Amino acid sequence: MVLCLILLGLWGCTPAPPPPPLSVTAAQQTLDNWNPTYSKVAQFYGFHQPGDAAGHTQVAYVSLVNPSDPLLKQTIYAAQFQLLTRPDGRQQWFLTSLTSHAAGLSRRQGWDNLMEAVK
Repeated sequence: MVLCLILLGLWGCTPAPPPPPLSVTAAQQTLDNWNPTYSKVAQFYGFHQPGDAAGHTQVAYVSLVNPSDPLLKQTIYAAQFQLLTRPDGRQQWFLTSLTSHAAGLSRRQGWDNLMEAVK
């Protein structure tokens, strides 16, 4: 491994840095802020990394409530975060979809065209 790194360094190639981590706090703040009149995280269950060996996709499972709903009915959502490379070469996480099967397994509801930067 060390020999490989030395050879890459001599040839001017450096291994790609690991992707920046996506924290629970950053994911929850993004979910709370993208549409605050409709969506508030009631419970954060955890992350799942679907078959993406490079770690560029994370799915967070959360329970959301509508703050304006007097009953505060909770719905489970899968929030997909993607690690994208910006034009300047920086990598940044984005919330790209938020879906639920609350209406039945055959009906997906939510938003699958989001592009909300994680701060």
